[in-house]
Amino acid sequence: MDDILHLSLPGGLITKVKAGEFTLLTDYPQERGGTNIALNPWRIFLSAILSCQGVNLAKYCLEHKLDYQKIEISLIPLVQDNRKDEFPEYHLKVSLPPDFPAEHIEPMVAFFNDCPVANHLTKLKPILKTFVNERLISEMKR
Repeated sequence: MDDILHLSLPGGLITKVKAGEFTLLTDYPQERGGTNIALNPWRIFLSAILSCQGVNLAKYCLEHKLDYQKIEISLIPLVQDNRKDEFPEYHLKVSLPPDFPAEHIEPMVAFFNDCPVANHLTKLKPILKTFVNERLISEMKR
């Protein structure tokens, strides 16, 4: 699997990310200088958190032969300033159908909370190094 992502800038504030055989577009809303043809990068970031949790929820349910197609999950960001908020908070709201077995709720949540995207944000201390023409220009640490 090719883990390297490649970005091109086709114009305006649109980005085009190639991830193997897939392409992801981002853009900004018109009021922020974009053309609003795709989700903005922040919404993609939040979608990655929610999607990772959702995939793990589906895996748990498949493993335990539980119907998960009527389960809904929402991610609610409580971040005031996503550039400066030192302790941003997010709420996951899970809506289960009335017949979902109660004994599976806590183990299912523990299972889906162990998603790599959320762990990367909450448990790990990622380092982002920027190289320009193979020269290290900056390093960001948490």
